[in-house]
Amino acid sequence: MNEVEYLITVNTGLSEVSALEVEGLIGKKPITYTNYLRVNGGYKDAYKLVIWGRTLHRVILVLDEDYFDALDDIGKKVSKLDYKLFYRNGSSFRLSTTRYGAHKFTSIDANRVVGGYIFESLKKLGLEPRVDLENPDIEFVLRIIDDKYILGINLAGEGLHRRMYRVFNHPASIKTSIAASMIILSGWCDEDLIDPMAGGGTIVIEAAMYKYRYAPGLYRASHPLVKLKIFDYNEYMEFREKARSERITDRLPVNIIYNDISRKYLEGAVANASSAGVDRLITFFNYDARRLDKYIKMRDGGIAITNPPYGIRMTRMKVIPNMYRDIISSLNELGVKTVVSITPRWREMVEAYEENGYRLNKRITVLHGRLTTFILIGEQ
Repeated sequence: MNEVEYLITVNTGLSEVSALEVEGLIGKKPITYTNYLRVNGGYKDAYKLVIWGRTLHRVILVLDEDYFDALDDIGKKVSKLDYKLFYRNGSSFRLSTTRYGAHKFTSIDANRVVGGYIFESLKKLGLEPRVDLENPDIEFVLRIIDDKYILGINLAGEGLHRRMYRVFNHPASIKTSIAASMIILSGWCDEDLIDPMAGGGTIVIEAAMYKYRYAPGLYRASHPLVKLKIFDYNEYMEFREKARSERITDRLPVNIIYNDISRKYLEGAVANASSAGVDRLITFFNYDARRLDKYIKMRDGGIAITNPPYGIRMTRMKVIPNMYRDIISSLNELGVKTVVSITPRWREMVEAYEENGYRLNKRITVLHGRLTTFILIGEQ
């Protein structure tokens, strides 16, 4: 087993961005699907993916896949696997099932039936398995897509988009992996960058981590792949230390600017940035986003990346068009050349772009939670 296959879950609609990130990390081009990737690689590639992945969610080691007619078929097939290759004697496990399509059984049924087959197989191999539904050493992952199944092991643990630095939760925060994708899509290099309605600070914190090479996986003590026999703990720790050593410690000639009209959110964002260790790399302002040009200075040609109100939770629907128009106008006055926004109200945002001289370069449909949103890239 010098080479294995990884299934990597990602944001729905952003698999192409994540594929480019994976290729940059491990030098291999994945096959892209709507909300996941598949790629072959070596064991060391798993370390890079879980430590450095910014747009990735879970990294799953693929063990088996096939077609099936009934749950017992899956159980009988996975019971033939050689679990001794990776399963440490006495380890605990659980099975988590996700289904796509219509089936005569539930995910709970699949956990019970297929999990039972795995348990019996481990016992026959003398591996003394234990079931732990809360905090297992190994999480088997079963993905059932119509009449096909894929069985794997979750190497990342909790989704990698949970960075562990958040100590303040904004009520309408953006998912970190979507924020990272927007930063990559912006083409940001050495320009000043601003989020005019930054809330809890996710976008500017992710921008600082990206620019100064802070590996997201280092905000966790470890990843569950170290519980598997095929991965070497010392080698994994060496990768972590190497990632830590790659942080840029000198201040770069680029401004990363946070702004929000709420003092409460600003204080929460500062707490988040401090927890992430990047607060000194961000400049914080507390102004009305519609009048930024009166208070803030940016170099011409800057970039704005923002997750503005949608008019769903915190802002009335009817104020959205004027708000978007005023914000984009203010960014235009600041000399911003590229605006990247995410909103379900894409028509209103595109109108705001066009009224202020920004041409819509790209529109990407993205599922943010259960809400269909659109990443809009406008350029002058």
